[in-house]
Amino acid sequence: MKAREFIKIALISVVVSICSILIYDKFFATKIVTFDLKGYVAVLRDLYLTKQIDEAELKKRIDKIEEIVTKTPKRKVIITSDVILGGDRVENITPELKEYSTKKTEIPEPQGK
Repeated sequence: MKAREFIKIALISVVVSICSILIYDKFFATKIVTFDLKGYVAVLRDLYLTKQIDEAELKKRIDKIEEIVTKTPKRKVIITSDVILGGDRVENITPELKEYSTKKTEIPEPQGK
C-alpha cells in the first residue's frame, strides 16, 4: 500500500514540476532575440537605389523597425545580430523582403557634386 502511494505522489510531483517549468519558460523567462538592423537597412538602401521601392515604401519599411521594437514583449531582449555568436540558436525577428530581388546589382553613382 505504501509503495503505491509513494509512486502516486512521485508521479504527481513530476507532472507538476514539468508543468511549472514549461509555464515559466513560455510566459516569464527572458528570451534573447536578434534583429539584423545593419543588413535590413543595407537591403532597403540597395532596393531604393535600384528603384525597386519608392520613397514612401522605404519610409514604411523603416517605420516597421520601430513597430517591431515597440511590439516586442518586455520579456524579450533585442540584440543586433552583428554582436551575437551562434545566431542560429536565437530567434531572429528581422522582417523578410522576399517580394523584392535582393541580389547584388550595380548601384548608380550620384550625379553632380
